[in-house]
Amino acid sequence: MLRNSPAARANRPGSDAGHSRGPARFATKAAAVSLTVALMAAAGCSSSSGSASDDGSASGTLKIGAVFPQTGSLALLGPAAIAGSKLAVKDINAAKPSFTTQLTVKDSGDTTTDIASSSTKSLLSSGVSAILAPESSAVVKTVFSQITNAKVPFITPAATDPQLTNPNKSNGYFFRTVPSDILQGQALAQKIVSDGKKKVSVLYMNEAYGTGLNKQITDTLKANGVRVAADVSFTPNSTNFNAEVGKVLASKPDALVVISFDEIKSIAAALQQNKFDFKNFYGTDGNNGILGKGDPDITGAQFSTPGVNPAADSKSKFDAENGKKLSSYSYAAESYDATILTALAAAQGKSTSPEKIKENLPTVSKGGTKCTTFKQCYDLIQKGTDIDYDGQSGPINFNSAGDVTKASISFYKTTGPDNKTDWASQQTSSL
Repeated sequence: MLRNSPAARANRPGSDAGHSRGPARFATKAAAVSLTVALMAAAGCSSSSGSASDDGSASGTLKIGAVFPQTGSLALLGPAAIAGSKLAVKDINAAKPSFTTQLTVKDSGDTTTDIASSSTKSLLSSGVSAILAPESSAVVKTVFSQITNAKVPFITPAATDPQLTNPNKSNGYFFRTVPSDILQGQALAQKIVSDGKKKVSVLYMNEAYGTGLNKQITDTLKANGVRVAADVSFTPNSTNFNAEVGKVLASKPDALVVISFDEIKSIAAALQQNKFDFKNFYGTDGNNGILGKGDPDITGAQFSTPGVNPAADSKSKFDAENGKKLSSYSYAAESYDATILTALAAAQGKSTSPEKIKENLPTVSKGGTKCTTFKQCYDLIQKGTDIDYDGQSGPINFNSAGDVTKASISFYKTTGPDNKTDWASQQTSSL
């Protein structure tokens, strides 16, 4: 069996499963045989025989679940994450390891629904060995205890709230391939400072993602002598921002930071009505790439996004997995890496059990021989070599809290009336 939760134990084969009743004169013998089979089955399920082959390598099926947004305020980011994880599974299976990797993707919705909890429950009951957790920090919090109580490791490619860093609460089961907002907030604020801005207003969503980023940005701005002229919050999923936009523009700031998800559509419309110059606009990863053709023209706006700009050939592969060109590549690389790391942890631990994957996720991310593809890393593991996987999203060194300690922050700039947002630069930051 892949995991030892009560749900998994309830699904173990019974002693009489698949057996037909024989003639009466063989009843005693049949019962004895049935009992023997039951004991053998129980022994097989409670041991590692379903997770390791005769040579000690992981075997069977590595079941990975994913809870990514397909509906709700963060649905724009779902396709890239799904494409990245699907491409990783394809690359893993193409390397023909001793186990087969299977991915099941379910919707996370947003905090206005209970979709994430239902999706997580379904995945856990199916016996997954690991979960690719939601992209929203607030949504991750709604399923955090649900997953840790099941003792299944989970990796988010996009949830950045620093408050998620809590090894005592997670018991070592939580990881993320994206840096916390401590890095993104500092990097965006430093970009604003380097652009020569002196008086900045901030409009942020009042939930985990927004409040976490807002604190890092405003603290860093103030530490660098920049005046925070207005610091205004809004309720997630709001559609009318006339009052909030009036507040942040009242002091005539020379820059505006907006921390939102797809609320950016309504915010941009309100800013446009106020004749705001978007060359003084700074956004974050949650609203990067959301505006397109037909939306307010935000030419000149800049956005920060944790992670690297995927290489052109990687983008083509992500597009192919998506079935059409992605509108945003945010967190495709991080999702790819989360999936690869899960499979490498199974290979390193010689088991597809959740506990072994949890134990080996840190070891395959740092401190060994560098490798950059699943096949390259897997071949090294088979030779007994300690590996250090550096992925498409950059260096990934998990610390004891499951955070990456070194990561890249990219900056994008919007050009043209169709709101095409191109990668402009990046910087590497460390915790």
